[in-house]
Parts: sequence; C-alpha cells; structure tokens
Amino acid sequence: MKQRITALLLSAALLAALGANAATTEQATEAEAPTAQTQSTDTAQAAPTGEDATDDANAQTDADAQTDADAADDADAADDADATDNADAQSDADAQTADAEGTLSLQNLRGRMLENYYPLLTLNENIQTLEEWDYQRTEDELRKKLNEIASQQWQSISTPSLDPSAMVGMTAEQIAGVAGASAAGSVISPIVQTQLQTQYDAYRDAFDDVRNGKMQADNAGVIRQLHNMQDQTVIMAESLFITCKGLEAQDAALSRTVTALERKERELTARLKLGQISELTMQQVLTALAQARSGQQTLRMNLENLTLQLKAMSGVALDDALRLGTLPQVTAAQLDAMNLAEDLAKAQEASYELYDAKKTLDEAKETYDDARKEYGVNSKKNEWMQAKHSWQAAQYTYENAVQSYELKFRTLYAQVRDTAQVLESKRTALAAQEKSYAADALRYRQGSLSANALADAKDQLSEAKDAVASAQRDLFTQYRSYENAVTYGILNS
Repeated sequence: MKQRITALLLSAALLAALGANAATTEQATEAEAPTAQTQSTDTAQAAPTGEDATDDANAQTDADAQTDADAADDADAADDADATDNADAQSDADAQTADAEGTLSLQNLRGRMLENYYPLLTLNENIQTLEEWDYQRTEDELRKKLNEIASQQWQSISTPSLDPSAMVGMTAEQIAGVAGASAAGSVISPIVQTQLQTQYDAYRDAFDDVRNGKMQADNAGVIRQLHNMQDQTVIMAESLFITCKGLEAQDAALSRTVTALERKERELTARLKLGQISELTMQQVLTALAQARSGQQTLRMNLENLTLQLKAMSGVALDDALRLGTLPQVTAAQLDAMNLAEDLAKAQEASYELYDAKKTLDEAKETYDDARKEYGVNSKKNEWMQAKHSWQAAQYTYENAVQSYELKFRTLYAQVRDTAQVLESKRTALAAQEKSYAADALRYRQGSLSANALADAKDQLSEAKDAVASAQRDLFTQYRSYENAVTYGILNS
C-alpha cells in the first residue's frame, strides 16, 4: 500500500509540473509575440503612404501585386474553399490511419503517448499490478498468518508464565518444568502476548477486508484514480498540441507583418532620398521592423520548446524533425448532437472528482454511524456532537462538489455555443473582405490603384482569414474540452 501511495504522489507531482510548464510557456509566448505584431502594424499605419514613391522603389512590389491581382478572382477563394471543405475528410483520414514518419496528428496522440511516454507507462504498470492481484492467494496467506499467531497465543495460554506471582504454590518440580520451558523458548511474556494480539487484530481486519470485498473495492478506486491521471496527462498534451498550432499561425502572421514592414522600408527609403519624409518617420518603421523580427524569433523558440515536449511524449527522437497535423474542424452535426442534460449525466458518471467526493461522504457516514452506536442519538457528549456536525458538514461539502461540477459543465456548454456563433460572424466578415479585395484587384488592373495599396488590401484579407482560423481553433478547443468532460469526466477549471 505504501508503494502505491508513493507512486500516486509522484505521478501527481509530474502532472502538476507538466501543466505549469505548458501554461507558463504559452502565457509568455502570447504576451510577447502579438505585442510585437501590434506595434509593427500600428507603426506601419502611422507612416505616410507610398503611392508617390519612385518607380525603382516599387518595381518589385508592382510585379508581386500584378500576380496577386490576376489570381484574386479565383485562386485565393478556391484555396480557402478547398481547405474548409476538405477539413473534415482529412480529420477522418488522420483518425483511421497511422501517422506518417515525422508527423503527429491529434487523433493519434493518445495512443502514441500510452505506448511511448514514460510517466504513462509507469502508471500503466501500477494499474496492471492491481488488476492482476490474486485476492484468493492473499486470503490464503492471511489465513495462514492468523493460524500461526493463534497457535503462538494458545501456547502462551497453555504454558505457565514465568511471573513470580504465578509460581506461588508450585512444587519444585513444577517450577523446574516452567524454567525448562522458558529455556526452550516456549514461554511467551505478557508483553509479547499483547503484541501478538495486536498483530492478530490487524491481520484479521485485512482478512475480513478481502472476504467482504473491501480491499477489491479500494483497489478498484485506486485503478480508477490512476486511469484519471492518465487521462489528465493526455488532455494536457492535447492542449499543448493546440497551443503549438496557434503559435504556428502567429508565426505566419508575424511573417506577413515583417514582409509588410520591409515593403514599407523600401518605399520610405526612396521617399527619404526625395526629401518627402523625415528621418524620424524612417526610424519608426525600422524600429517596428526590428521588434517584429525579434518577436518572431522568441515565438519560434517557444514553439520549438513546446514541440520538444510533444516529441518526448509521442516517442519521437528529440533530434528528429516533427510536423504537427492539422486540427479537425467541428461540424454542425457535432454541435447539433450536444444535449446538455444527457451529456451532463454522462460526465458526472465518468467523473473521478465526483467519485472521490462520494467516497469521502461514505467514509464520513461510516464514522457517523459508529458514533451513533457508541454514544446514542440523545447523547450530550462532545464526541457525539462533533460526529453529528462533521457528518452534516460532509454532506454540504459533497453537495457543493456536485453543484460546482454542474456549473462548470453548463458554462462550458454555453462557451461552445457562443464560440460557434463567433466563428460564423468571422466567416461573414471574411466573405465581405474577399469581395472588397476582388474589387481592389480590379481597380489595380485598371490602373486606378497603386501596388502598395493592393498589397495592403491583401494583408487585410489575410488578417480576415487568420481571424476565421483563430475562431476555428477556439471552437475546437472548447468542443474538445466538452468532449473530454463527457467521455472522461474531466473538467478543466
């Protein structure tokens, strides 16, 4: 039992360290990288436009813009439509096939962790130890030990004691016989007799626990706790996976910011030579560009560190490259299948948190019943009053646990619904932005819009696409949490 408790404590400490490491890295990344992007964008907007810049400064931009304009009406829209339409099909394919070498999909993350992640392998060994426990053999061994102790106790009772007071009235021969028995080790002192009785009582309690199934029930509870720890570890790894996908999207957005600032730098360099802007304006753009590049380097460092954790969890060598698969898209059918009452009941049934709370309540009830038998319900003794109030407090504690769990589940349900409607609004905004960009592309081909203005319009379109992608990740994150609650009973605070 001591070994099992030690294993549980070590595993719990591991889970806490894993969650703290992932959360700290994610917060640091989200706090730093977007700041650089925001500063860069604001500075670029504050700088003068470059429509009057020289032809040499804009030659490369004109060529890029012409290519974008020619493809505006069909290529961009087609790519986005194909990506959206094929998302679910790709998710299904990933779920049914093994990951290609050098890749990791979210659907296969759990299986790969159970096969390769050492903490989960350790937990699994502890689970197998309890599942393979031979209770009949344990009962036989305890029975044998009880018989041995009982034999020693009977020997101590049937053999006279060496206590001088017990020898009063004995003949010389009887005293000599007792002394001989003592020399042979067959006489047990009163202290040893007390120790034997204590041991007998302990073994008897253990024996009764096996006979009435209490030990089996306790071990089943430990097995459930170990499985819950496995599930929590996998869920945290999934959160780490989603965080990495978000960082990849931020990296792409920062790349566009850097490209836009480099374009602005070329434009303003030409205008500075013509005396159209000040050195201060030029310096502001250069500062913003440096900040964006620095923020991107920090973001990539954090992404690499988180990816290293995923490699260790999924059995990939730390020196090998790893590409993360795309996140599945939440479908309308999945949202329609959500049923608050039914899903709540499933989550409560699967929840180890509520199971443990109920077990604590049952133990408090046993203590209360013992006190009632010992003192009586009409007793005024402090021990009875304490037992009665402790039992009432235990009931309140349990009801609070059940209510808190339901509140968190209902909140999560509402968040999934709200995130879904936010995604629809972002898609509507993207559709409008695509039409606006198509109009700008037409104006550029007609010669009424500059190359830089068209590039800015393309950046706005990219931002609208990023907003949709971000909303899709948010929806998947919320829905995945809801799904884990229903399946495993685990609700993240």
